[in-house]
Amino acid sequence: METNYTTDGMVKKNYRCSLLGHRFVETKKVNNHFSEFECKTCKMQVTNDMRGEKITLTSKLKDINETLFYLNLKKQFLSKFYFRKD
Repeated sequence: METNYTTDGMVKKNYRCSLLGHRFVETKKVNNHFSEFECKTCKMQVTNDMRGEKITLTSKLKDINETLFYLNLKKQFLSKFYFRKD
């Protein structure tokens, strides 16, 4: 009996990413240290952790990144308008 390896799951749907690696593009800059990325090929979303390594983006991490983004906006707004050093 001849086995077809493509149907046995040896080659995944996103074979390009599994063979050559992901092609990440930055989709959102949270602040100076954190960003969100998305693979151009398989649309996998990742973010970087405290060490700078990329980890998959879960709903919890997405909420944390959103909170950090708004805190950073608030900090920039306050420093620009309320604490001017003219």
